[in-house]
Amino acid sequence: MWINKILLAWTAFGAGIAVAGGFVAFISLIGIVTRLAGITKTADAIMLYEDSMMLGLILCNILSLYSLKLTWIGRFLSHLLILSGGFFTGIFVGCLAGALAEVVNIIPIFSRRMKLRKGFPYMVKAAAVGKCIGCLLQLYILNYFK
Repeated sequence: MWINKILLAWTAFGAGIAVAGGFVAFISLIGIVTRLAGITKTADAIMLYEDSMMLGLILCNILSLYSLKLTWIGRFLSHLLILSGGFFTGIFVGCLAGALAEVVNIIPIFSRRMKLRKGFPYMVKAAAVGKCIGCLLQLYILNYFK
């Protein structure tokens, strides 16, 4: 019986390592870290960026694997921690979406096909607002009725 649990744990660990390695390779391939370091002119801290990304991935994997109760730090601090985590996750997802759009050149191709010459910043802002509204609706409305 215990051998089944050991094999299951070993398989889950190996699958997690494979998925995490693929995710980090994907982020490195599209160049989010180097692009942000170049834009902010902080190329000397690129190792800190990469270490922070890996620490965040490990910490989020642990938090999603083990349901930790945050009641010991107080209600206000636990809500503040959750809100800040959501804020930084949103920043990361926005950077990831922007990097993907830049890599596949979707914005120039779309604007050329739609013959969009004016109002390009409004299109980008409308896409960002639409994404935010869609996420909020999914989070608060659709999950409420489950």
